[in-house]
Amino acid sequence: KKEHTPETEEYGVSSVVFRSTDMPFHPGRLSSILRGFGDYESAIGAKGASSRDDDDDDDEQVFKGVVRAKGWLWLANAHAFPVEFHAAGKHLSVEVAEMPYLAAVDRSEWTQQEEEMHKQLVDLGKWEEKYGDRANEVVFIGVNLDKTLIMEKLNAALLTEEESEALGGVEGWKRLEDPFFDGECADHYFELSDGSTQVLPS
Repeated sequence: KKEHTPETEEYGVSSVVFRSTDMPFHPGRLSSILRGFGDYESAIGAKGASSRDDDDDDDEQVFKGVVRAKGWLWLANAHAFPVEFHAAGKHLSVEVAEMPYLAAVDRSEWTQQEEEMHKQLVDLGKWEEKYGDRANEVVFIGVNLDKTLIMEKLNAALLTEEESEALGGVEGWKRLEDPFFDGECADHYFELSDGSTQVLPS
């Protein structure tokens, strides 16, 4: 009797999760690598061979073969709010969440519920001393994914400590380019203020 080959193995379907808590994404660099979504034909054709034709083309095929992606982005110029990221085929959606990071709220103003939330985050290992609950966490699902390339490019898209120092620290992050929200992101979402929960169009 012929053994059944799992579809995930037969068609090269897999997933990869990117998570980082040390630094946020540099919005300009992240935007520059969001390429290749919905490119299934070349990904399927790459089965059993390297999906990289030329190092110079890496940025054009980082996410080749990705069918769906979902998660949360920490953008340097949206320091107070997580940014929800969705990808389905070639369609990408980037929207700022209505609720801010707990770390962006002055602890003296935390409610009992927020105190309990903080305890849960600490217990789960999802609270960092420096940046609290700010984090990047996105899962990519697709066909013949180049997981190494995806991780390399996403890590390279993070803001570096040297860049942060050159900007004068966290406060300088708001001056970074804003390719996702037409220059309005930092004005609304870098820090909490009255009316800051208005959601910008994606």
